[in-house]
Amino acid sequence: MNYIILYVSQQNSSVFTCTGMLQLQIYIYWGFKTEVSFKKSSLKQNVLKLPKHMIRSLKQKKHSRKFKNSDDITEPHAKLLLERFPYSIKDLQFREVPTLHVNQDFFQDPFKTIDDLYAKGYEKFGIVKLLLPSELIVPEKKFFSDLEQKLKGKRVETRVQTLNQQQAGEIFGSNTVGYTLQEYMSYANKFESSHKLQGVREVSNQIRQNEIEFWSIVDFPDRYSEVEVEYAADLLATKYATGYQDGQLGNLSNINKNCNSIFQVLQEKSEMSGISVPWLYLGMKYANFCWHKEDLNLNSMNYMHAGAPKTWYAIPPSHSEKFLQYFNKKYEKERIHNPRLLYDIVCQISPIELAEQQITILRTEQHPGELIITLGATYHAGFSHGFNCSEAVNVAPTQWLDEYERASTEYRMDGNLKKVIHPFSFCVGQFSIGVATNQSCSYGRSSQIYQTIMDQGMLVMLILRYSTNLK
Repeated sequence: MNYIILYVSQQNSSVFTCTGMLQLQIYIYWGFKTEVSFKKSSLKQNVLKLPKHMIRSLKQKKHSRKFKNSDDITEPHAKLLLERFPYSIKDLQFREVPTLHVNQDFFQDPFKTIDDLYAKGYEKFGIVKLLLPSELIVPEKKFFSDLEQKLKGKRVETRVQTLNQQQAGEIFGSNTVGYTLQEYMSYANKFESSHKLQGVREVSNQIRQNEIEFWSIVDFPDRYSEVEVEYAADLLATKYATGYQDGQLGNLSNINKNCNSIFQVLQEKSEMSGISVPWLYLGMKYANFCWHKEDLNLNSMNYMHAGAPKTWYAIPPSHSEKFLQYFNKKYEKERIHNPRLLYDIVCQISPIELAEQQITILRTEQHPGELIITLGATYHAGFSHGFNCSEAVNVAPTQWLDEYERASTEYRMDGNLKKVIHPFSFCVGQFSIGVATNQSCSYGRSSQIYQTIMDQGMLVMLILRYSTNLK
């Protein structure tokens, strides 16, 4: 198949000639295209007439400019001809995130699975994708119908993200009026159906094509028209709703009550929003989360309930320091005015740029029924390919205690001691005292977490640190 891109002048638009083409695809800059096929002829010149609807549109084009306030979605694109994106699919070939299948036994004790991941060395990747049994996935239509009933018309605020500005490190705008679930779904679907690709399509896989366009706009913002999306993030499950059905296995709201979770000591009044209590997320095409790692290097679990997939990128813990150094250098001027820039989670850097700095990148796509687990000091980022809903929470297994020590030092250096360290110190201290005195069967002497702490000689150290941090 041969392709040719033509500019058809308005003065001489009805007839043009060509030779030897099996197929001709014409791109017209005001927003429509047509395909015509004809037999190959090596000697005879073929004369091709444009369809009447194209001729009619050409004649009407002069008048369309009069209606600048028109809602017509066929408004001409600013650029005369579509160009190739600066990135191609070859630039986005990264190692796949380790992926494992789990059965329903996983829900009996998720911390046993986490323990197995550490034992088998998955910690070095910093991220794992778990594929849950398909029969546990709630059908999309039923899921969103049930979620709408749970939300009872509540409005959710959103972050306003402009892709062309996301390398600048500016704080996101916010839509404080927000949306109901139906309004946000309508907005997201309308955006997706009306969004026009701003470059020549390279691959038939829509997810991969979105990926090419997303990072091209982020890294080369001046070449493209502004793309603005909204992300309903960090919706506290206890305030809004959980996406889990009553009795559904794997409910993240209950996971930190497990006897092998350090967060088990938290009472309802002392639970930490988005850390020990899940957050709900409503996304749309190109809504994204910027590079960050979890508070105090906690592990995290992110489950996709329903909707369009997400693309995730992750940096293994062994390269986290290299990422931090590059980030600080890249945003050196911005950090003078905002030393906490990284913690604001507003800087999007393409994985292509990071890979050029010899920083290892892992990639995966998350679909409904899939659970992403991050382990330790793993920086991660990603974006959605359409309307979807996910739910996430932090978890604290015994392996995190080593990360707590390192992250505490880092937070003290960055001035985050009071904001984050104190609540965690209380949690760790209460847990350690409970283990020492065997005050609760949930972390009694028969539990795995008790044995781990005693075997590692951590108990006295944790209690002393707890007392020190409270002063």
